[in-house]
Amino acid sequence: MFGKTARILTFLSLLSFVACVTVNIYFPAARVEKAAEDIVGDVYGPGAKKEQDKNDSSALETFLALAGPATAHAAKVTESDIESLNQSNSAIRGLKKTIADDHQQLLPYYNSGNIGINNEGLLEIISKDGLGLKDTAQLRRLVAQDNKTREQLYEEVAASMNIPGSELAKVKAIFAEVWQKRAPAGWFIQGADGKWKKK
Repeated sequence: MFGKTARILTFLSLLSFVACVTVNIYFPAARVEKAAEDIVGDVYGPGAKKEQDKNDSSALETFLALAGPATAHAAKVTESDIESLNQSNSAIRGLKKTIADDHQQLLPYYNSGNIGINNEGLLEIISKDGLGLKDTAQLRRLVAQDNKTREQLYEEVAASMNIPGSELAKVKAIFAEVWQKRAPAGWFIQGADGKWKKK
């Protein structure tokens, strides 16, 4: 009897392990990166300088290196996948528009070094230099509003691709890298080590 129970427990353990690996294999990192590129490009606008440093790896390459070889077998991204994501999801379109509108109000703060893009794809106030009480309050309100919208965007993108909530950190990491990569020179970005630097 004991031998049969041990075999059943071993089988269930093995089945559980295989099920966990299957979830990781199908994380659509390439689709998330393409969506992030499109959304960030729309928010920053056509005038934003796109960094083209050949020594930098893409967000997808970085993610795949961290996640391991099993994730490398994710589905190939097609233009229709992304068009479908952007066109069919009115929530994503609305959130993207809100972030783009906020972005126009936040530009002076980016350019003066008051805010930066952290390593989670959110904004942070890093300096209050040159700001009075009224400006500081306005900046805090704008940053809080923008971060709330970004969080909703990441959740909506994940939901539209059937990515479970447990994988949301991966979505945020990919978006963070794209926001930072596409940011103009002179803006502050936070590295993986938590240190801020001027791009």
